[in-house]
Amino acid sequence: MDKVDKRSYVIAVDVGSSNVVVAVGTVAEGGVLNIETVVSEPTEGVSAGMVDNSKSVGMALRRARERAEKDAGITITDAYVGISGKFVRSARYTDHVFVEDVDNCISQRDVNALMERMRNVKAADGEVIMDLFPISYRGDTGAEMKNPVGCYSKQLSSTYNFILCEHMAKDRLRRVFLDAGIKIKGMFANGAVVADSVVSTDEKEEGVAVVDIGGGVTDVAIYYGGALRHVVSIPIGGSAVNGDIRAYGIPEKQVEKLKTRYGSAVVALTPDDIIQVRSSSRSLKSILRLNLAAVIEARMTDIAEYVWNEIREAGFAKKLSAGIVLTGGGAALKNADELFHRVTGQDVRVACAEMGVATESLEKVASPAFTLAVSILIDGAQVGPCPVGNVRAEEPERKPVRAVEKTAENPVAAADAAKAHVAGTGAVTGAAAGMAGAAAAAKSDPAEIPADPVSEDYDDDDDIDSNEGGWFSRLREKARRAFDEAFKNPDESDDGDDY
Repeated sequence: MDKVDKRSYVIAVDVGSSNVVVAVGTVAEGGVLNIETVVSEPTEGVSAGMVDNSKSVGMALRRARERAEKDAGITITDAYVGISGKFVRSARYTDHVFVEDVDNCISQRDVNALMERMRNVKAADGEVIMDLFPISYRGDTGAEMKNPVGCYSKQLSSTYNFILCEHMAKDRLRRVFLDAGIKIKGMFANGAVVADSVVSTDEKEEGVAVVDIGGGVTDVAIYYGGALRHVVSIPIGGSAVNGDIRAYGIPEKQVEKLKTRYGSAVVALTPDDIIQVRSSSRSLKSILRLNLAAVIEARMTDIAEYVWNEIREAGFAKKLSAGIVLTGGGAALKNADELFHRVTGQDVRVACAEMGVATESLEKVASPAFTLAVSILIDGAQVGPCPVGNVRAEEPERKPVRAVEKTAENPVAAADAAKAHVAGTGAVTGAAAGMAGAAAAAKSDPAEIPADPVSEDYDDDDDIDSNEGGWFSRLREKARRAFDEAFKNPDESDDGDDY
C-alpha cells in the first residue's frame, strides 16, 4: 500500500571533485529546514569542478541517491544542483533608466524596468548567465542608494553582478543527471550560495569573505553592504594536499585518513610524534608528525595566499569587518583557521551549516564538508519544493508455518514428526554447529590499532597478520574436524549403544 507524504521536500546535490553529496530536507514551520539525511559517496571523474568521466560520476551519484532514498523513505526524481570551477566567474554591468514620474520620485515600476533591461543583457559566446543581482543603485547625484524607491531623481542607474558559466561545463553536468534519471530543477553557482548557511545578514552587511575549500576547487565569495560583490573559483583544493602527501610514499588509500587524523596546517602547533604507516608491501613506514605537518602547511599556505590575492585585487582587503569564514572539507583540517589568520591577518573562523537549519537537525550537518549541500537546500527551498515518489508503507512480516506446527492437533503425529526431524538432521545440525562455532571464533579476534600517544601504528583494518596460514585455513580445519566428529564410524563410538 502506498502512503502519500504531504511534506515539502527539497533535494540538493553537490558534485565535487572527490565526493558526491546528496542532502534531503523538508520545510518546517517558519521556513527552516529539517535535514532528513545527508550522504556522501567518493567519486572520480571530476577535475577542478569539470566532469571528465560522466560514467564514473554517474555511478557515484546513483549510489548516493540510493542511500538517500533509503534513509528518507522517498524516491528522488528532481534536485537542485551546484556547480563551480574556473569556468564560473562574476562580471559587473551598469545600466540606467529614466524615471517615469520625476515629480513623484522613483517607483517600484522604475526598479522593475531597470531589472528587465539587465535581463536582456547577452553573455559572451560560449557562456551562459546563471544568475544576476543588483550591487548598488545610484541617482542623479551619484550617491549610492540601498532602497531607491521614494527617492527623487530623474534617472536611476544600477550596477549588477552577473554569474557566468561556460556552456560546456554546464552541459556535461546536465548529462550526468540525465543519465541518472534525475531532473535538474535548478542550478546554482556554488560561490553564490555557499554563504547562506554559515554567515548572518549582519556579517554580509559588515563585510565578510566565505572560503569554501573543496577537493579540487576553492570558492571565494565576498559580501559587503549586504550584497555579493565578488565570486571566484580557484582551481586548487584539498586534493593537492593529498597529492603532496602521496609523493612521500604513503599508500593512496591511506592518505586522506592520515591527513584528517594526524595532519595539521601549522607545524609550530604540531606535537613531535612518530606515526607508523603500513605500506602496500605490508611493511611499516615511520613518519614524523612534524614532517607531515610541514607538507600540509606548504600547500595550505599556497591556497591561503591565492585566496588573499583575490580578496586584495577585488579591493576588499580593508573591508572585511566580519573577517574570513572557512568551510568545505578542507576547512576541517586541524589549525586551518590559524594558518589563514597568519597569511591574511584577518579574523578567521571555521563554520558548519547552521543558518536556516532546525536546531534538531544541526548534528546531522556538523561537518564543513556538508555546508554547500545545505546552502543549496536553503536556496532551493526559496524557489520551490521538489516532487518526490510516494513512500511505500511496510507490510507486517508474515511468518512461514512449519510442517511440524501443522501436526500440533495430533499429538502422536507431532511426536513422530519431531523424531523424524531430529533423526534426519541430527548429524548435519552437529556439523553446522561446529562450523558456526569456528566462524564465531574467527570473528571474535578483530585487529586493533595501538593507542600509544607517542608512536602510533596507523594501519588499515584489512591488514591482518597471517603467520599461521590465515584465518580461512583455521576455519576450514575446524569445520573439517566438526564433520569428522559428526560422521565418525559407529564402531569407534565409546557409548556402546546400537540403534
